[in-house]
Amino acid sequence: MKRLNESALQIGDIVLTTSTAKVDKSIRRFTRSDVSHAMVYVETCSVIDATGEGVHARNTQRLFWDDQCAVHVLRLAEGLTDFQSRHITDYVRGRIGTQYSRIEAVRSVLGRGRSWSRKQFCSRLVAQAYANANVDLVANAHYCSPEHLKKSARLIEVQDAIQQVTDHPAHVEADTAGTPQRMRDATNALLKGARAQNQQIQDLNDIDRHLMASPGDDGYFVDLYRTSGYLTIWEAEFEENHWQYELPAMIAAPISDAVKRQYCENLVGDREEGLVRFEVNRAGYTILAEEFPLKTFAQLKSLYEKLVQLHQQRRQVATQWLSLHAVNPSPTPPMGPDRSLIPHTEEWFAALSAWNAQQAAQTRSMVEQAESLHVCSVCGDEPTRDYRLIEPGIPAGAVCTLRLCNDCWKIRREMYGESLALLT
Repeated sequence: MKRLNESALQIGDIVLTTSTAKVDKSIRRFTRSDVSHAMVYVETCSVIDATGEGVHARNTQRLFWDDQCAVHVLRLAEGLTDFQSRHITDYVRGRIGTQYSRIEAVRSVLGRGRSWSRKQFCSRLVAQAYANANVDLVANAHYCSPEHLKKSARLIEVQDAIQQVTDHPAHVEADTAGTPQRMRDATNALLKGARAQNQQIQDLNDIDRHLMASPGDDGYFVDLYRTSGYLTIWEAEFEENHWQYELPAMIAAPISDAVKRQYCENLVGDREEGLVRFEVNRAGYTILAEEFPLKTFAQLKSLYEKLVQLHQQRRQVATQWLSLHAVNPSPTPPMGPDRSLIPHTEEWFAALSAWNAQQAAQTRSMVEQAESLHVCSVCGDEPTRDYRLIEPGIPAGAVCTLRLCNDCWKIRREMYGESLALLT
């Protein structure tokens, strides 16, 4: 059997696979290919793909293939920039829960695609994600097959990305990343109920848009989030993997030190990728909960506050375990002169002046005209909050904290693809 070699993979890599199932054989026959499925690698031990369940994340530690099944890992020949990789992962994460279109998948295999829907299938998801980062892999991102991706002139095969294993383990000792089945079940239950209210809803972002347009449905969605189990997935995860949250529990856990070390190194060395999506969502729902005082947004804000706290707790325990075992964890790349500088303090202005004197002068002028330190660093409006930029994609020497109004936060997030977390 074989599996992915995590040490050789990078965020944004494309994984092409197949299986012995009849449908995969049919796809390979029609496309004259050895592959029938496509996935995107989004963080350590995690891929996102589109299957009959819809678009979901999967733990690569639980993915194994028979020796006769082809597995290829492809990468953009010139390499992805941090900006491009962020746009690719944001795109596929934003489609979590989207329905699968079997008809359109078949059309792509038969070469008969014309108009297309917002539903997904595996190779469409991959091609559209790259197109979102201004990287065209195929002639038609809306209708393409895994074989089209494999033949893309812009992709090269990653060497040593596949490793042999002697046997399929009966269980995985440490579930270090990815979304387990209960997350897929809860998300699908949530979106099934949402589509009963609005058939146009495809993903979780659509629910937010629906509530902004139809706030009278707030009570319905408050109950739906609760009954789907979406809000309490973390509780089962915490109970199942309690050893990840307390150092004594990790030390006592009946798991080999080799597996513990791999888990801790993956978590500490992931450039905070796992934390980014929680912090960005917390910031987003904080703003939504104020602009639209709905109970649904308030409970989602509380959910992401809890998820941020739990992730930080896991990271702290992992760092402690590595230190206890004399393992020097790889430091997270620096985010600027000081990631904790409070915006509009003299220290902040001094650091910003050293990096971007013009921006520092403009912001200081707006502060002086308003006679207030609490205006937006960009436009001078109020009210504001303090944010920090999150890796990757931050220029060397940049000041990583800002005081922003809601409009500037949205512009920087949506137009420029920046990841902005609340500064606490």
